[in-house]
Amino acid sequence: MSAAVPNIEPSLQLIPERSAMNPPTLAFSSREFLRMVESFGLSGNWGWNFARKEYVWSSGLYRLFGIEDGTIRPDYELFRSLIHPEDRAVLEDASQILNEGILSDHTFRIIRPDGTMRMVLSRGDVYFTPDGRPAGAAGVVVDITSEQRVSLAIRAQNDRQRAIFEHGTIVSWVWTADGEVLHAPGWCELTGLAPEDLLRNWHLPIVPEERAEVLRQHAAMRERRQPFTLDFKAQVARGGRTSFRTLVVPVQNGSDAIREWTGLTFPPSATVGETATDVGSDVQHQIRGAHLRAARGLLDWTLADLASASKLSLSTIRRLEEDADGPLARSRHAAVDALRQAGVGFRLIEVSIAIAHMR
Repeated sequence: MSAAVPNIEPSLQLIPERSAMNPPTLAFSSREFLRMVESFGLSGNWGWNFARKEYVWSSGLYRLFGIEDGTIRPDYELFRSLIHPEDRAVLEDASQILNEGILSDHTFRIIRPDGTMRMVLSRGDVYFTPDGRPAGAAGVVVDITSEQRVSLAIRAQNDRQRAIFEHGTIVSWVWTADGEVLHAPGWCELTGLAPEDLLRNWHLPIVPEERAEVLRQHAAMRERRQPFTLDFKAQVARGGRTSFRTLVVPVQNGSDAIREWTGLTFPPSATVGETATDVGSDVQHQIRGAHLRAARGLLDWTLADLASASKLSLSTIRRLEEDADGPLARSRHAAVDALRQAGVGFRLIEVSIAIAHMR
């Protein structure tokens, strides 16, 4: 014996504006509550009775799709036709729902008759008889366009910050008005700081002998409510110490109150510009001893560190840095390659070479 198909379209009957409310208790029925939710134009529901071949939309779904309520007899193919052609393939076809009972959740774009596009989330269920045959389906469609736009904007901003970080080792910061970190993309990656320590212990990578003074200055400068800069050395993830400069500025409300602080941390010697190009092997001969010494300084390397990384002798490194005469071109290449592997970039700006810590 077949079971009765469950009632899958509870919200589709017309409800008088006030009949669903009980004045003594001010209690709303579920139908009245659903009508109120759909009145915002951001959601709608549908029901499909397979045996009776009835497919119905709520008023909210008509509104969401940009179609006047009741002007078109809905069916599943009309529903699919409103979906952006590039997204249509993700939805099940009618036979999959009717015969196999397959209905998944999806996120896709719809194109309204007036040409506007919305991003929606669709969620539904298929109901079955006791012997396992699909009997009907119901679902809800929710407009998530605003949320999607916010998500895309955040992703775009993160991509911008990532590009800046990868190009110039520049970390952007956001602190609360009290100095607690809210946002610092790249700082954990750069220094090896655990993400769970970022909120209150962002300063741990600062070298111990400078940490207390940096925190003292940070607090004192915030009390002055003016932009400020801080210079310090920090332990970086690949090993060694690197010098950094942090620029911090207040972000104010419409009043004089400071809502938060924002800033940038970067190597003081970092150079950014459209005219900068990485020094290739054809101009490596322009790199002199002073450039090698500056690059070593960025990494806080000794002569022995560079000798070990480049697999050159200590005396060869010393001769390179002293610009000694002799056939040292191959050795210079090895030293430059070792510094590059450690994160130093050599950039040709017009006729000068600048050195920057790139990662």
